[in-house]
Amino acid sequence: MRPFRFAQLLFPVLMTAVSAADAAEPARVAASDLHLDRLRPANFTYLVYMHGAPDTGIKRTMLASTRVERERVDGTDAWVIEQDWEDETGQVHTARTVHAARDAAVLSQTSAWNRPTGRYSSTVAPAQGRGSIEGDLPDEARRNMQAGFAAMKDGWWLNWHSDLVLLPLLPYEKGGTLRIRLFDVGMDAPMDVDYTVVGERTLRGGDGTAYDCWLVETESGKPGHGNYQRFWIDKARRVVVKEEDVFNGSYRSKVLLSVPAVVEFPLAPSQQTGAPAGQ
Repeated sequence: MRPFRFAQLLFPVLMTAVSAADAAEPARVAASDLHLDRLRPANFTYLVYMHGAPDTGIKRTMLASTRVERERVDGTDAWVIEQDWEDETGQVHTARTVHAARDAAVLSQTSAWNRPTGRYSSTVAPAQGRGSIEGDLPDEARRNMQAGFAAMKDGWWLNWHSDLVLLPLLPYEKGGTLRIRLFDVGMDAPMDVDYTVVGERTLRGGDGTAYDCWLVETESGKPGHGNYQRFWIDKARRVVVKEEDVFNGSYRSKVLLSVPAVVEFPLAPSQQTGAPAGQ
């Protein structure tokens, strides 16, 4: 009888502990919680592609390259993150974001988009709560994008546009759910987004390299809508190895290439003749 009585007593205790864990408030992440000491100059590329269910084919493929450098910008110690996205039509998106080295706050950002519906660019200065948008945008879309500029100066937030570089710096070793204040151009104001460590995964590269990862999940800032982002974040390297997004019944995947897709020996203009011979 003693084991049975012990189990009877232990079960309610365990259920209470589980319920308390489930109801625990997410841990608020401040600038001081980021592992900024792990940020390093880097040059890397992700293969980005859209797809549906297995065997349905790939709808769109892009190469998203990022360069991270430590620089002095207007006398301030900063990290500069430059992004360049390309597909078969050419350059799709560029961005240059300057982050304060002490807390990753955004000092400035310029970006440009080349889309079938038009081209536009944005420039923002968060500390002043101001920015500008130029290009082919309907007036209503322009007003909506500009509406959030004033809110940029309301406290510290992490730049969502730099997520592949900055999200790995969150303190995932604490486990549970982390709540981070995020903002990107086009939003009305900074918002809280929860990232939950749902488990651990080991990915193994074709060359045998093992990536011991945290598996991190978020509902893309809109809980209850069925849209998810999942990140495989290498624990030792503090880098996103893989991302898998689910939204509107489709997938978008990002996979880190083992080496950056950068042309090291560019052709001279006189040599650029188009497709290689035989194609």
